[in-house]
Amino acid sequence: MRKKILVREAGLLDFFKSFFQAKADGRESQWLQRLRKADPDLANTWSDFDDKISKSMYQQKKDLQSMGLDTGHIDKIIKQYGLKNA
Repeated sequence: MRKKILVREAGLLDFFKSFFQAKADGRESQWLQRLRKADPDLANTWSDFDDKISKSMYQQKKDLQSMGLDTGHIDKIIKQYGLKNA
């Protein structure tokens, strides 16, 4: 049983890596289309996850700005992954 769990966790890490790499390369929509063909429910969940990450990063940026702190690192991540302000 443990081996199955470890394989799933390793696969999940690869899944996250492939998503963020596609996002950084501007191929996010193609990545989601391929996922949607394989599993529409997972694609919907993943799209929602992506929206929540974007909202979270922009909220962190807003919080840092309100405290007068540097937002350079978050700005770099937002630009690198093309996060949308939803």
